[in-house]
Amino acid sequence: MPGEGLRPLADRARYPRLAPASRKHQPLEPQERPWEHIPDVFGVVEDISDALVTREQNQFLLTDAAGNVPAGNRRGLGLYSHDARHLSCYELLLDGAHPIVLLSTADSGFSQEQVLGNHRMVQEGRVVGRCTVELQRQRVLNHALEERLRITNFNTFPVTLHPSYVFDADFADIFEVRGHRRGMVGSHSHPEVGERTLAFAYLGVDGLWRRTLITFDQRPEVLTAGSASFHLHLEPRQTMELSLRVLLDGRAPTRVDALRQLHREYAGWREAFVDIETDNEVFNQVVSRSVTDLRMLWTKDRTGQSYVAAGTPWFATLFGRDSIITSLQALPFQPEIARNCLAVLARHQGQFVDPARSEEPGKILHEVREDELSVAGELPYQRYYGSVDSTPLFLLLAAEYFHWTADRDFLVSLMPALDAALRWLRDYGDPDHDGLIEYRTDSPAGLRNQSWKDSGEAIMHADGSLCEGPIAMAEVQGYVYAAYLQLARLFQACGEMQRSDELERAAQRLRQRFNRAFWLAERGYPAMALDGSNRPSTVMSSNAGQVLWSGILSPARAARVRDALFRNDMFTGWGIRTLSSDCDSYYPLGYHVGTIWPHDNGVIAAGLKRYGFVDELNEVASALFDAARAFPSYRLPELFGGHPRSEFRPPVPYTVACRPQAWTAGAWLHLLTSMLGMVPDATNRRLYLVRPRLPYWLRHLRLRGIRVGEARVDVHITSHRGRTTVKTETKGDVTVQVVPSWPRLRRD
Repeated sequence: MPGEGLRPLADRARYPRLAPASRKHQPLEPQERPWEHIPDVFGVVEDISDALVTREQNQFLLTDAAGNVPAGNRRGLGLYSHDARHLSCYELLLDGAHPIVLLSTADSGFSQEQVLGNHRMVQEGRVVGRCTVELQRQRVLNHALEERLRITNFNTFPVTLHPSYVFDADFADIFEVRGHRRGMVGSHSHPEVGERTLAFAYLGVDGLWRRTLITFDQRPEVLTAGSASFHLHLEPRQTMELSLRVLLDGRAPTRVDALRQLHREYAGWREAFVDIETDNEVFNQVVSRSVTDLRMLWTKDRTGQSYVAAGTPWFATLFGRDSIITSLQALPFQPEIARNCLAVLARHQGQFVDPARSEEPGKILHEVREDELSVAGELPYQRYYGSVDSTPLFLLLAAEYFHWTADRDFLVSLMPALDAALRWLRDYGDPDHDGLIEYRTDSPAGLRNQSWKDSGEAIMHADGSLCEGPIAMAEVQGYVYAAYLQLARLFQACGEMQRSDELERAAQRLRQRFNRAFWLAERGYPAMALDGSNRPSTVMSSNAGQVLWSGILSPARAARVRDALFRNDMFTGWGIRTLSSDCDSYYPLGYHVGTIWPHDNGVIAAGLKRYGFVDELNEVASALFDAARAFPSYRLPELFGGHPRSEFRPPVPYTVACRPQAWTAGAWLHLLTSMLGMVPDATNRRLYLVRPRLPYWLRHLRLRGIRVGEARVDVHITSHRGRTTVKTETKGDVTVQVVPSWPRLRRD
């Protein structure tokens, strides 16, 4: 059995034929299956693993490492607003050449800064040495993009410089950037040039104008329809400054010190979180990056409601599943994220039967989009419901939120949405009426697969053939089971004993049905899925690990799943793969068929803790921590390669992964919750800590301000020579109990 620390390195991996990389969204072709003729995302968008990402609300800037957006780039770089690319070229030149990059960073999340230098040149017989002219380029994004360029001459003689910018705006739809071959085309207006302004405009096929206005504080010497150039004469040690603003869609916000304002907002965001402190400075940076990334993705919609967007650049909008799981991860540390998530998803809950959108009454949506092609109807994602698990996860989040906060007033306001979601499970979630929640694969539009592994080739049989629907996913049954049990506790706390009993009985029926239909006794793990003929997919995958999270398996079966997860075909030393390397469909850089997803590993780790596999939980945490140290800014991406760990090679990047990704950032909070084994019971003013234990690289962990109902709890855990000590302090009416196993929180 594995102990704390790293397991022996994975010693083998198979490399079958290269399967095409998958994509979260697929272009739609009339009269054809939408998952056919999908362009390979690797052939459409090139490597963005070193790109700088700056985001604030519904706008983001994606640049190369030098801070530029080169013309004609195939990397998806640009300045975006509401999934439209408002600048497709944005380059800074000095005397016609790209300056030398000395420093480049976007660590703040809302700003970028580059320190640049000149190339060697000769002026009036004097040599202007390399990097003796310094350019400090700073940009901040806050409803508008503001750039300040400070140029300093460090020579002992005057120099003449010609800094210039190059601009273009293609107003490409985000799906077009990713490879969708659009059928409808809008119209571009000719750029308008003023004395200090350059304006681009585009009338989309959705009937909306999209506009980009660039304004310069200093009048350019030459301003054309695609460039602005300046003539500067700098004396020795003289500094001159140029500045510009980019306004999107006609918005002209009041000019403020955007940098200072955002620093204050980010500080307030961190203060609202539970304070997390450890003795490992690198891990402190990892957690700080996590909390900052969640703020970076925090978004306010047009109605004023807020949510955590799924990820930048490709999923910078509301996703039901992603936002719910992120809220669950962050719930013990900042419950307002969950409260906002539940409110905004309830507002978008399905009302009608609309096959084109996969909408049904009571169903929780998959995503909302404001991009041109979705609004025009060429793509179905303006309000799209193709997610089989968002609805049970919504119910689970509502129950968990109540168990942490005992917020009865909010629960009362949410109850119509909960009732509708339960009806969806009963009336629509089981199309073949076999007692399992399923999704169809014959939708006329949208996604073929509708679990979290939603790429076209993600759900397959052992021979590589794709599963045909209706498909019942293993982990989805677990989500439903957990939702029923947690809602039963909720209704019990509210005095609705009949509803509580009904849900407990439904949970037990589902548990029995699941264990009969999914368990593969000869293999020691559950099937990944059952297809429309109830034929099991017998491949080993991370779905089996997610099943542990719900507690739907018996302890003996859970132990066999644990063993399967930590064999070399699944555990790489960097984390647990999405698919076993023994499978014919395995590809270490396949989106859902061999890569490692940090959030997936966090869910699995929580399941391991539920069954008492503490060493294995810490094994997963250690692997992810080591991986985070290998990525820039200690930020794990959405996913990375499932290659086996070696002595010298870092994790292999997935070149078009989102950074930041909400549920990746939240995975660290999920892991901390699991390490402590926190189980809330706010109604009875209790917090349980189940067998808390730290990994070997943490000796001290202190959490301050954990909210349980109206009370607050501080927890300090120390680990020394295998012995764990727990100290707690409480503010308010709450009791903290350290227990050896998962508590049975049902009626006495």
